Amino acid sequence: MPVIEHWKLDSPPDTPAQVAVDLVELRQPLVSVARDEEGTWCFDGPGTAREKTERMTLADVLHAWPHVAVLRDVPPGQVAIWNWDDNGWRVGPRPDTTDAAELCTDLDESLWPEGVAADGVAVVERAVVTGEEELTDVQRDREGFFFVGPGDEELGPDAYVRVRLSDAVRRWPHSFGVVRALEPGEGVEWNAEDQQWEGYLLLGSPEAAEPEA
Repeated sequence: MPVIEHWKLDSPPDTPAQVAVDLVELRQPLVSVARDEEGTWCFDGPGTAREKTERMTLADVLHAWPHVAVLRDVPPGQVAIWNWDDNGWRVGPRPDTTDAAELCTDLDESLWPEGVAADGVAVVERAVVTGEEELTDVQRDREGFFFVGPGDEELGPDAYVRVRLSDAVRRWPHSFGVVRALEPGEGVEWNAEDQQWEGYLLLGSPEAAEPEA
């Protein structure tokens, strides 16, 4: 599993973790990561903590939600909360239940930039949605956005699904910053070692065309 090659968390990849079922079933985005005093990892969505959870390993969590990989500095007893506006985590002491509900929020569509429709359609590789493959690239052409995994092989139409763009961003919160920034003809690739996006031009885009002699 590629995420293990660049492992930076202070807990090993096979560490058990508690994951809210709403996240596993893709009903909510992963926006809260908490550790109790014993160091147990708990992953949740917006609002207060859910009672219904599923047991997964940390490696499985990072494979499905790459934005967790940067959380090297979440000591036991603290919590990381995803901030959509800053496109990053804020780490601090565990808030009480009321504060947690206010801080752990879903995607606010008022944050979308002009010219990018939250209710637009994104084409997503099916295996990436289910977590069988990692999300490695986000691309934008004149038709819209594409969320795909590794591999250069040609995939058939059945390998992709069309989803609401805002739902794709909620599935992978760390994609929101690049979705807001990408212009048609541009793409980004996730660098697992440096844990950041790296930009490139799409083949066939006017910007990538070779200049005439």
